[in-house]
Amino acid sequence: MPNANTGTVTLEFRDAYGKFIRDEVELRFRNLKLHSFDFLHQAHLDGDRLSLEGIPAFPTGNWNVEIFPKKYRFKSVFISLPSNGESLIQETFFVDPNKVHPLLPSAAEIENGERWKGLWDVLAKSTVKYAQLGDPEKAGLLNLFAKMNDPSSQHVWADVEKIFGVKPARIYAEVKSELWDKVRGLPNRFHEEPDNGSMHKFGGEWTRIAEHASFKTPDPMGNLQLTFANNAQERLAVDADLDDHQGLKHAFDVIKHKFSGDTNPYDIHEVLVKFQNIDPGYNFA
Repeated sequence: MPNANTGTVTLEFRDAYGKFIRDEVELRFRNLKLHSFDFLHQAHLDGDRLSLEGIPAFPTGNWNVEIFPKKYRFKSVFISLPSNGESLIQETFFVDPNKVHPLLPSAAEIENGERWKGLWDVLAKSTVKYAQLGDPEKAGLLNLFAKMNDPSSQHVWADVEKIFGVKPARIYAEVKSELWDKVRGLPNRFHEEPDNGSMHKFGGEWTRIAEHASFKTPDPMGNLQLTFANNAQERLAVDADLDDHQGLKHAFDVIKHKFSGDTNPYDIHEVLVKFQNIDPGYNFA
């Protein structure tokens, strides 16, 4: 690397829980004035901050740093490094769903663990069997249990009776008849969707109710949507999902992520942990 004033670039890379990450990371430094200064650095992050010394600084200290972790999502940042000084790259990283696998509780842990009692009480009456679900569906179910059991959602899980369908970002469940009135009576926590939940299809014996069918929590990201249906026996059901339209895209913009496609339950996990302090009870390896 050519002779230049130098400084130190310090990395503080944390996960959604706020802990320093442990990962292998490739850093591509692109100098905005002299491309002859461009270089790559392979960093081993072992759960602490890391300082890189001898980086060309002012007047050639403006850098675009592209960050390629092994387990986490790519980021790109700009820094200005003063001569004989320090620039701090302080970033939060979400896992890349394509590069990790979830460490999920077992069926026995769900059945016997105190934190899962509300979930097991429902599963014990359901046609859905936790052990038969794939990992994305298990993660989605745990995300929704955590969110619906949280004060931010007025503990609406208590009104779930049995589950008859699970997808990675939603569940279909029979619920107590009073849940619809409960949600309508909490306009500060559940606002009504103007399209009446028209994109939510139940199928089978269930038909989305004609009016006042769909409600969302006002969370700026990772918000819960409840869409109601009934059947010929006047039983009530919900399609409960953690929505990707109101806030998840914004969440990725906030922390400089690229985001596209359908909601992934592992992304929802990260949003719940980082922005709502809700832990769904699993992690990643």
